Amino acid sequence: MAITYRTALNRVLALIGEEQIDSGSSQLTETYYQLLGAMMNDIKEQIEDAHNWRALRTTTNVTISAGAVSATISGATERSRVLRMVQSEKQFGGVTPLVFDITDANDPDPLQELDLSELIYRDTVDPDTRVTYPTYFAVDNSAGDQLDLYVWPRPTADRTIKVVLVTPQAYLEDTDLATEITIPHRPLIAGTIWYALEERGEELGINGIYNEQRYLDALNSAIARDSAEQGDSFELVIG
Repeated sequence: MAITYRTALNRVLALIGEEQIDSGSSQLTETYYQLLGAMMNDIKEQIEDAHNWRALRTTTNVTISAGAVSATISGATERSRVLRMVQSEKQFGGVTPLVFDITDANDPDPLQELDLSELIYRDTVDPDTRVTYPTYFAVDNSAGDQLDLYVWPRPTADRTIKVVLVTPQAYLEDTDLATEITIPHRPLIAGTIWYALEERGEELGINGIYNEQRYLDALNSAIARDSAEQGDSFELVIG
């Protein structure tokens, strides 16, 4: 069950013995609450980067215009990443990116991934190559807080490319108290408590080690549950 940013902060505050945020507040204004919010955002980004959470998956269709080499992926950010399927068959191995040409919905074609520099090289040295549909793709975030999809060879007609991404939730601002948090909240709260107690100078000794391990245990447990529910055959252990 998702909880709001306010609820998560208040659970941390209750467990470290601090006064909670009033239910009527619409914004973090006190310095300590803002500091705690920054800590929670840092832990949130750690958790988001640690696993391809089902709750963060998005599917976007990108139109590559005729003769074009790239297009911006709508709704993606520089922290977005392509979801890749781990191949279980021993004879294949490796991973398969979930990127497909679905211009013909009845006959979708998977695209093969190329290193971006190699794709640009091929497009540069052979600019006249045109085909009905592209074979390769790469992604690039050099334009800032966005993700661009590159294809090669360039298509002779508009193509629709389906991209499955993992897109982390945006930074939670001081005014986002009512925003629901999409990742599992137990490791988020445990990690923020660990940070908060370190900031208060309580990081030394066995209690500090316990708080860090409590966060790591909560994170690994959440990853194991999410992996099992999506059919992954492996478990990532952090720490």
